[in-house]
Amino acid sequence: MISTASVVTKKSLSEFLLLKLSLEQYHEIEWFLSTDEFSARELKNFNNVNIKCLIKTDDCSHGTNDPVKNRLFLELVMTKFDALKEGIKKHGYCLFIDSDIFFTNPIEDRVLDLIKSEKIDAVLSPHMTNNLGLEAQVGHFNVGFFSMRNIDYLRFHEEMSWKHKEFGMYYEQQPLQFSSYEFLTVNLPINYNIGWWRFNEPHTHNRLELLKTDGRNLLFNGKPAVCFHVHALKTLDYENYGKFLVDKIKFLMAQCSNENYKILLQFLRENS
Repeated sequence: MISTASVVTKKSLSEFLLLKLSLEQYHEIEWFLSTDEFSARELKNFNNVNIKCLIKTDDCSHGTNDPVKNRLFLELVMTKFDALKEGIKKHGYCLFIDSDIFFTNPIEDRVLDLIKSEKIDAVLSPHMTNNLGLEAQVGHFNVGFFSMRNIDYLRFHEEMSWKHKEFGMYYEQQPLQFSSYEFLTVNLPINYNIGWWRFNEPHTHNRLELLKTDGRNLLFNGKPAVCFHVHALKTLDYENYGKFLVDKIKFLMAQCSNENYKILLQFLRENS
């Protein structure tokens, strides 16, 4: 069983259900969720879901220059800390996963051992853009996929995130990096949390050639492609820069003899 947190709103509900469906194809999960009222009603009948209804509105965005929507976005994403604290309180650790992530292979046992290890404060996922200038602006680590054990680290991250403007940092993402300097962390390899940002620049376009199938499962650079971080269903108020990756994943899954993928593709068709 994996202690797992996420943030879910009416706008992101379909993507969360895709995440839930895909991850539970491989693992037993106990979910700790921060939600709005709509999502709380929709999710209340799942017996493996713990809900904290904390979100007042999802009329917000980090992809626009609207200061009101930007502030509301911060208030929304900061509720992830409440969900994480509940998971850590019950299980001693918690894995946070953004709702716009879905799984195409299981999490390796060795990674699960690290996530649950009392010797490790956190397991983090580098962006791996090979663009140091960009990561100097938005953060070295992706804040949509990380695991936390050390409650002091989590509180430090949370405190720094509320003050991100004062520190000149990018929302709660850059604080994950700067708050990590006092703690023992482990980095996930590139076949986890495979985000569109790892492919979208001229010097990284050729990485798409590393995304293949062996006829049954999706592979990235010869290793199981564990999970992808890209908007597959949510309607955005800005351009979906990852659409190319969604199209590639769907094409490859359709070539596989894999019942799990067939279920995911059917869900995508029915909810698009």
